[in-house]
Amino acid sequence: MIDQFGRKIEYLRISVTQKCNMNCIYCNPEGECETLCDSLSIMDFKRIVQSMAKCGIKKIRITGGEPLLRNDLCELVQTLSQIDGIDDISATTNGIRLKEMAEPLKKAGLKRVNISLDSLNEEKFKYITGGGKLSVVLEGIASAVKAGLFPIKINIVVMKGVNDEEINAFINLAKDNPIEVRFIELMPIGDFGEKNKEKVVFNSSIIRTHPQLISMESTSSGPASMYTIEGFKGLIGFISPMSHQFCHLCNRIRLTCDGKIRPCLGQNGEKDLIPVLRNHPENLDEFIRTAILEKPKGHHFGEEYKSTRSMNKIGG
Repeated sequence: MIDQFGRKIEYLRISVTQKCNMNCIYCNPEGECETLCDSLSIMDFKRIVQSMAKCGIKKIRITGGEPLLRNDLCELVQTLSQIDGIDDISATTNGIRLKEMAEPLKKAGLKRVNISLDSLNEEKFKYITGGGKLSVVLEGIASAVKAGLFPIKINIVVMKGVNDEEINAFINLAKDNPIEVRFIELMPIGDFGEKNKEKVVFNSSIIRTHPQLISMESTSSGPASMYTIEGFKGLIGFISPMSHQFCHLCNRIRLTCDGKIRPCLGQNGEKDLIPVLRNHPENLDEFIRTAILEKPKGHHFGEEYKSTRSMNKIGG
């Protein structure tokens, strides 16, 4: 479907839970992950995605919270993968449960994974994640490789004075591994991002100080600018919402686990589809079509923006 600004909207990010087994400093430092709402059921998600597919949605990314905490996730993936028009399902995870779930998720229909990994130092990783264990995540990545969940993308939120001295180590992960290492600028979502804007590391500075990076021509509508390095098996990507607004290329909308359509990550506007889903399901297609059509032109990160939700309540 084409929105009011001429963008082809075909990508849906679904948060399947607010619950998480980490408390990352930029997402949920106060442990709000334990304050949970009721998540939609598999049947709810099926009915919503069926309507979304009629509007042109083809690609789904499952997020959270931590989606792998949902006990029926494999059943959900299998259900969504069988909907006409949906041809790609992926997930974003912190990797804690990936070791045991990579293979079952692959068999259920999951194509690929993004894994959040903000430090390669055990103690620093524990600090950033509020107690996470690095070795468990690394085992999960190995299991994802073994299961064939490609391409595997490693997401790093770079923060000045926190993990920015590890940039070279992260880049080198792509030397001998067929993965995509992606640096993401810290966004003003949640208390940490709003109060620590001076910790933003602009991706342009990383690119400028690493002349070995070779720019690649974009082959997708995704937000990452991709680079390669001679002799490397993997790739390096940069997602720059703070320094380079790519809203004119945005092809996605978001669905929160409590049934809100959020057309833009960097705006607070949401549309509650629960009353329609429960009371007037015959109007669901038109409700979703209108929500997509009215997707705003761009985010408000460059202004005095304050998000009404932390990332675990929006979906990563």
